[in-house]
Order: sequence, then C-alpha cells, then structure tokens
Amino acid sequence: MLVIDPDVLVIHHLSLVEDERYAENEAFLKKLRGTIKGLTIFGLLDLIGVVAPRIGEKGARELYISYLKSKEHIILFPEYQDSWESHIDTIIEYLARGLSYKNALIALVLDSTPEAEAYITWRKKTLENKTTVKVLTPSEYLKITK
Repeated sequence: MLVIDPDVLVIHHLSLVEDERYAENEAFLKKLRGTIKGLTIFGLLDLIGVVAPRIGEKGARELYISYLKSKEHIILFPEYQDSWESHIDTIIEYLARGLSYKNALIALVLDSTPEAEAYITWRKKTLENKTTVKVLTPSEYLKITK
C-alpha cells in the first residue's frame, strides 16, 4: 500500500493550480483513483489544519469524516503506548534521526505498518533514509509505474 503525505493532498484539496507541481500531483492522484491508499492519522490532522482556515470548521469536520469513511483510504494509527514514558522512549529514537516531532510520529506509523510499501511526498528529503519505508515523490512514482 502507498501512504500519502498531506502535502500531496493539500495541493489537491486547495486546487493550488499555480503550484508548479499541480499537474503531476493531479496525475499521480488520478492514477491511484480506485485503489487503497494509506494516510497516517497525523497526516490527516495536518491536512485538516492546513485546509480548515479556507473551508471553515464545518467543512474541515466534513473532510475529516469523509476520509474516515472512505473505502479508498485507510487511516493508519501508531501502536498503542501504555504511558508517556514509553512514548518518549520510542519517539526519541526518531527525533535522534533529525526528524521533527510530527515527522517522527509519521515515521513511527510507517515503520509499524507492514503493508506500507512507499511513502509519497513532495518533501522527500525530510523522511528519506529515516524510516524503513521507501520515500518517493509523486513524480518519481509516476516515472517508475509508466
């Protein structure tokens, strides 16, 4: 399963046509239409945080619910930690790799999801070699799947 970064979805949901990546972004999403895709809960909440100021609280809640109910998107959660101390012990390993807390949470979910084949993001350098999952841009994915 491919796991999608919120940066890909932000370009789509906000129709950022002026973004130089827009055409490739849309081609990537079109190619995946009808297939199962993953989205971490942290990525989903990040997406909602970016689009909410433009679509309002009601629209943001509706978008959130639509992803939860989607048959094409699986929302991926981290493994349960029984305490903050346990969470800190786990997350520090990721922080030590140079990841921000948000990206550490995403990497944690990716590494604990055996079905995750690749993480698709425009921010490739942020996670590349910092998770066990292959990291690709939408452009790279389109090139290798022609």
